[in-house]
Amino acid sequence: MDISINALDDHLDAAAHLMNMLSQPVRLKVLCHLLGSEKSVQVLTEICGLSQPAMSHHLAKLRAAELVKTRRDGQTIYYSVASKEAEAVLSVLHKIYCAPTQIS
Repeated sequence: MDISINALDDHLDAAAHLMNMLSQPVRLKVLCHLLGSEKSVQVLTEICGLSQPAMSHHLAKLRAAELVKTRRDGQTIYYSVASKEAEAVLSVLHKIYCAPTQIS
């Protein structure tokens, strides 16, 4: 793979920031559960076993990093993955770590 040094330099900070956000286990878990379907804050709180304030803290970080987007339905806020780059990385991680292994 031949990568232009200029192209690499242009995207290095963005890639490092994405990897930094994914390096925190709770945020990684949240994004994995959002891959392919939106979830409410309440559902994410239950899945991750966190208090609502702790979940809100992680969701705020993901929102500030533009990795998730929100949709409001009445009093319920739904989150989904907003970043195509995050989706691509999460898809690879899913294939490596979550896909069922084939027994020969």
